[in-house]
Amino acid sequence: MKETERVRKLCETALFVAIVFLGVFIIKFPGPFGYAHIGDSMIFLSVLMLGGKRGAVAGGLGAAIADVVSGYTIWAVPTMICKALMALVMGLIIKHHLAGLKGRALFIIAALAGGVVQGFAYEFFWFVLFGKAAAIAAIPGLTFQTVSGIIIAFVISEALQKTALRKNFVYTTDGKSVGKEQENVG
Repeated sequence: MKETERVRKLCETALFVAIVFLGVFIIKFPGPFGYAHIGDSMIFLSVLMLGGKRGAVAGGLGAAIADVVSGYTIWAVPTMICKALMALVMGLIIKHHLAGLKGRALFIIAALAGGVVQGFAYEFFWFVLFGKAAAIAAIPGLTFQTVSGIIIAFVISEALQKTALRKNFVYTTDGKSVGKEQENVG
């Protein structure tokens, strides 16, 4: 890979770290042990535009930094792990068409699968940090955040794909042509 290509990919990933951070930090709804936010939708978009691996880096780092800045430092490492897993699962399903689907249906199934993996991972951390009752109490909030993130990401990606930004997508939700090269996008 050429040096300019590596720099471009690094800059794109850093940009999405910032976008995820803003999605988590700016629009959030505080709760007793954490907060809900629109950052998941930005992570789903990062997978569509960067691929699973770089989307995982952007999602994990952006959300973890937001936790630290917001005063939820205890959640920084769990968040990094959970968000990265969500993006990796989504990216792998889309890349390999594991559900046997394509286009919008593939996006929804992949995002749901990533969200479910994230949910189980967060439940593990809730249980370890706060016990069974807190873990059970967190389920509705995690579910709402994931489902709303999928809906928001879907709407934004559909709109962006009707613009010149379409060429910047690694994966598209309409199942048609893909703008970026797919080498090593995982």
